This record gives sequence, C-alpha cells and structure tokens, in this order.
Amino acid sequence: MKAALIYGSCTGNTGCVAEMMIERLKPEIELETVDVNTLSAEDLQEYDFALCGIPTWDVGELEYGWQEIYDNLDGVDLSNVTVAMFGLGDQGTYDETYQDAMGILYKKLIECGATGGIGFTSTETHEFEGSLGVIDGMFCGLALDEDTQSELTEERILEWSASLKEAWPGIVSSAQ
Repeated sequence: MKAALIYGSCTGNTGCVAEMMIERLKPEIELETVDVNTLSAEDLQEYDFALCGIPTWDVGELEYGWQEIYDNLDGVDLSNVTVAMFGLGDQGTYDETYQDAMGILYKKLIECGATGGIGFTSTETHEFEGSLGVIDGMFCGLALDEDTQSELTEERILEWSASLKEAWPGIVSSAQ
C-alpha cells in the first residue's frame, strides 16, 4: 500500500502540524511525508491513501500548492485513492470562511472518484459563522486553529490519530 501525508504550507504551520501528526500515527500507520509543491494532480493517482493537509489561505482560499493541484484535477481518476483531511484555519479573524479550503479540496477529490468519509470531526469546540469544511454537521477532517486555539492542537491530534488508527485496518483492506 502506498500511503502519504501530503501537505501545503505557506507559513510553516501546516508543515509543523504534519510532523506532529506523523509522530502520533506511528507505529501503526507509516506515511511518507510529501510537500504538495512536488506533485502534479496526476501524481495523486499513485497513492492508495492520501492524508491531505491544507490551510485556508487569505479569505477562504486554497494554499498555493493545493490550488495548483485543484486547478488540474478535472479528468483525473482518483477512484483507487482513499482520502482523509486535516485543515488549519483562523476562526477568530476569518469566522465566515473557517476551514473552507479543507472542504473545497475534499469535495473536489470526492468528485474525482476518491473514497472519503474518514476522520470527520465535531464542530463543537470551534467558534465560527460559516465553513465549506462542514459536511452533514461535521468537519470533513481534523480542524485545527493555530492562531486562536493552539493550546488544543496536541489534544485534537492525539484524539484524531487514535480514531484514524482504529479505522486503518479497513482502509488497508479496501486498498488491496
């Protein structure tokens, strides 16, 4: 099984969170760490599992590397890829577009045939007005806020990693 944590990071926060996540997922889940800027949209087809990390940039926009991937996904068949998401956002300053990038990217990956539904998290401990990252009342992945709730990041990653580890045997068996 080819599995990776693929992240994009403008300020370095998503990269730091990616490293924390890799450590918390070990030893049960081993993922290659990949900077999205080294990939093309077609390269995503090579993975059986992609844990995608994306910050919401500016006002509800995708991070630059992920934007490049997004712009080139039309026609790419991701039906052999299972995806899970984590996103970074700032609910204090951008409460109407909090975690939008995570939702925009997730929906596009699903539209291209990827399997999702893994690692959805509660919105309860977040304070925001609107988010494209919310699907059926839950975030479509792990939502983190290094700007106004950084003290909760470690705990959120630990809890989320445990749930991903629990789902992992099913993910592996469906990829084979």
